[in-house]
Amino acid sequence: MSEQCSKPWRILSIYDRLREGETILKKQEADRFSVDEKTIQRDIEELRAYIADTFYDSVTIDYDRQKRGYVWRQKESKQRCLTNEDILIISKILLESRALKREEMDRLLKKLIFQSHPQNQRFIQDVIRNEHFHYVSLQHDQPLIQTIWDLSRAVHTKRAIVIDYKKEGEDSPITRKLKPVGIVFSEYYFYLIAFLIDYDFDFPTIYRIDRIVRYTVTNEHFQSDYKNRFEEGEFRKRVQFMHAGELMKITLRFWGPSLQAILDRLPTAKVVETDGQVSVIETEVYGRGIKMWLLSQAQYLEVIKPEEFREEMRETIEKMLENYT
Repeated sequence: MSEQCSKPWRILSIYDRLREGETILKKQEADRFSVDEKTIQRDIEELRAYIADTFYDSVTIDYDRQKRGYVWRQKESKQRCLTNEDILIISKILLESRALKREEMDRLLKKLIFQSHPQNQRFIQDVIRNEHFHYVSLQHDQPLIQTIWDLSRAVHTKRAIVIDYKKEGEDSPITRKLKPVGIVFSEYYFYLIAFLIDYDFDFPTIYRIDRIVRYTVTNEHFQSDYKNRFEEGEFRKRVQFMHAGELMKITLRFWGPSLQAILDRLPTAKVVETDGQVSVIETEVYGRGIKMWLLSQAQYLEVIKPEEFREEMRETIEKMLENYT
């Protein structure tokens, strides 16, 4: 069937079908679009120039002598884009995170899988099909992608923001003017890390992004002391369950089945003493969120220092025990 159309439409059609794994035959394309074969050849050369700039040397459009046509080839050995294996792993991590509402997750996965080689797209879809089908959004069910982008730009450009923030169980939101310094993801949720303007705190406040009802990025810029600048990575290593607070050094004794689990959970942890069965560990953490995780280690762990925190742990355990008496 003849398909009369503009040059852009013709080139896009060829490009899409190459990406989907079809073999492009010059004569067939010339008949399809009612042009000569030289025109199709020029179209292919333009596409080659485009992908050379876009994909560098990781993708080419090659003439396949056996198929007698042009095919899309992805060079795995020189891959600068995501490989098929990368895309599969990222897809499974995204699904496990449950970080986005269903509509955003579906859209993101669709775009991600489309970046894989056409012959592997169906394979990746089949591998994640069950997890994707049973995906359950978090209770807040709020769209987040655009908000995270806007707040991240505010962090990058050091622009103050004003947010209306609604805490769980509260009837109405509170308004806060902030200096945003970071965005982190932890335990299903995205968080905004920010310092309150007009308050002189040594540590930042943490806001769950899905609880931000409204936000405005102002034109007001704030200064950052480079020497003492906030570093998301360093903060993330020292915070548990996103509970803010002052930096605290903890010493604990551990004799559970997996020392590795402790060291993985607490990136700043160091084993300072061990006899092969019991290990003494030192670590740095922000706030009291660490207590929630330490309590999950049951009878295999004892906090030694600081004394105040040790006493707090003991009191909490006694209150827990009252629930079972």
